[in-house]
Amino acid sequence: MVQLVAFVSKFVLLALAHLYGAWAAGPSLLLPVGIDRPAPSLFPPASGHILPPANNELQGRKGTNKFWANWMVASGKGEAIFTMPYALKWGLRSELQVSHGDQIHTYADGASAAQEHRIRSYVTPVTGEFGLGALELAPGSPYVVVKEGLFGIHVEVRRHSPSPGKVSFPIYSGMAYVSGRFSGGITPRITSELNVASVRKVHNGIWAFRNGRGSEFRVYALTAIGERVDASYDFDRSGQMNRELDGWVRMAHVVKPGDEKVLDTHAGGVIQGCELQVDADGIVRYMFEKVGSARVPVLHFAYAHQISIMGNEVSLPKITPSQAPTKGPMRGVSGDVWVLRPDLTEAEQLGFLPKGVPSVQREAQLIVETAAALKDLQRDWRKSMFRGSFYFSGKGFQKVAMVCLLAERFFGAADERTQGCGRILAQGFRCLYDRSAAGDCSGAPIGFYYDEDWGGVVSREGYGNDGCYGNADFGNACYNDHHYHYGYYVVAGAVLIKILPVYRHEPAFLHLVNALIRDTSNPSMDDPFFPMFRSFDWFDLHSWSRGVVPSPDGKDEESTSEELNLLYGIHLWGDVTQDAPLHRLGTTMLALCAHTVREFFLMEDGNSHYHPDFARNHVTGIFFQNKVDYTTWFGGKAEYIHGIQMLPLSPALLLTRKAPFCLQEWRSILSKLPLSPTDPWTSILLTGGLAIINPDAAYEKLANMRNDHMDDGLTRVWALYWAASQVAGQQLRV
Repeated sequence: MVQLVAFVSKFVLLALAHLYGAWAAGPSLLLPVGIDRPAPSLFPPASGHILPPANNELQGRKGTNKFWANWMVASGKGEAIFTMPYALKWGLRSELQVSHGDQIHTYADGASAAQEHRIRSYVTPVTGEFGLGALELAPGSPYVVVKEGLFGIHVEVRRHSPSPGKVSFPIYSGMAYVSGRFSGGITPRITSELNVASVRKVHNGIWAFRNGRGSEFRVYALTAIGERVDASYDFDRSGQMNRELDGWVRMAHVVKPGDEKVLDTHAGGVIQGCELQVDADGIVRYMFEKVGSARVPVLHFAYAHQISIMGNEVSLPKITPSQAPTKGPMRGVSGDVWVLRPDLTEAEQLGFLPKGVPSVQREAQLIVETAAALKDLQRDWRKSMFRGSFYFSGKGFQKVAMVCLLAERFFGAADERTQGCGRILAQGFRCLYDRSAAGDCSGAPIGFYYDEDWGGVVSREGYGNDGCYGNADFGNACYNDHHYHYGYYVVAGAVLIKILPVYRHEPAFLHLVNALIRDTSNPSMDDPFFPMFRSFDWFDLHSWSRGVVPSPDGKDEESTSEELNLLYGIHLWGDVTQDAPLHRLGTTMLALCAHTVREFFLMEDGNSHYHPDFARNHVTGIFFQNKVDYTTWFGGKAEYIHGIQMLPLSPALLLTRKAPFCLQEWRSILSKLPLSPTDPWTSILLTGGLAIINPDAAYEKLANMRNDHMDDGLTRVWALYWAASQVAGQQLRV
């Protein structure tokens, strides 16, 4: 332990010096939280992951929760990936097949609590409309990922004999064209699962292809520097080019006649990369790297929520919006730099407690409740905090932390009751980072590994055996749900420093919490031990769960509120540790995520991105890249589907759950549920739903619930304080 303290102390000093220097030198928020190897005493190194990286030549840490992760494990080669608006998969001859077509969703009906017609789910079939490959590539030729960034990857398919040759595919979120760079004596070949019906040469370097379903794709042949090839190049009726090419072939779906002009204009700007910049003022920039003339701006597709916060630096050409498998139509954007300007106002104002102030009468009742809750914790705090898995234990950590905040609020920071609550929280953390000296840690999570195969801190439970496919800590060992699990500890850690500021100088504690932030949200390429932003997708502007386990429908997101909780925790942690860039980054990500959740996950009537009969569900349930399913991973009851979007109860929740939405959700669905006072989900639905539109009614119902019938991450006193501090949007008769 002494060695760890010395080691981490040295790291803290170096890191703070580095952070201060970087912050003073420029406005970027993408600065490392740490650059050291996770301490072996806390995170013993491990390898031999049950799903090790495959099909790649990447060195060091690798992305796990990204859209391309299916292709990074051996068992995922046959699955599609979803770049939006296109889906991509590999064909029999290692051609890159593109699915888009008419984007016909397949719908499934579901039961309705209101006895009205509702759609339970929709999915988009994946069909190889057209494929981009090469004559010389043998069936089953392997692909290899050679480059990885925040927005995409580069993949190569190679021929080794009689001479080296390859096709290189840059694959990025939002790409308008599917592009391949041919080199080494390779002949391009266009195929289709629906058969190539016609090929027509339009101009030198431009062809119109149609498949058997009538879908038209524009095909371009370019030189290595992005100029159109000369008249000597052509495709025959089968889709094979008449000669080898040292250059580019690009394909783009013509959604409607007239789109050809825009596609032709931008075909010479080939995306090779995209860099992220996040400034201290919260402005986000995508800076595209390209091949081709500076006079040819990049054409790329953007979601509606990106368009709504873009600056004037980009233009919107007249091209038909392109339907993505989920999140609705995407619009074409012309420009080599995108600028996003999120509104940070609400997120900036978030503190540890809700802004509202309980009435005098309510406050007197809450003081009594707080004192009783503290006595309960003193008797048996381990029952709340040590529940085996990191997920359920994390809920207990934050549950205790909220009681500590109320103790400080009502009794003062120096009161022994507040200090005692802080010591309980500290004891819980000590069982995670110094178990041998912490005393009784029975029931605490068994600990972490630092997984050297992918680069991340994972639960020891399930590592190397069934951690991906069984129920071991919800697949934590395979990078599932880290942004749900670890956010609880980050928030609780920030509360501990607020209550007991001495812990701002406890190296091992800081190292633990910083490692959880680095694992989920490392902001810098300078950190060699964790991938950048494992969970958060800077294109979709929210996180994805489901780590390295392949899925035919891509990554998914279920609990938007638990994602918000992590970002809220980073916002608080940066504040209490006096790390201004990290605090500001957490604020910015919170604002972006909340903006996305309101747009796509919490649906008011008339939401334009969904069929009206699906929008009536009001919450999306499990949101895959290629499917949206009104259910949860643990059951299909409405209490689960809606409640998982409300927990944990933190001030950040109010960034997404606005009164107009809550009113519709309550009237359509929640008010029709049994809402038994003995069902723990009732405590969630009353606080995250009813309290926002009728706090008095919610308070009275919560006051009649027993503490042992509350959700396992919620105390009755915190639920009552939450309801008492809400400002009613609309009063609902219940």
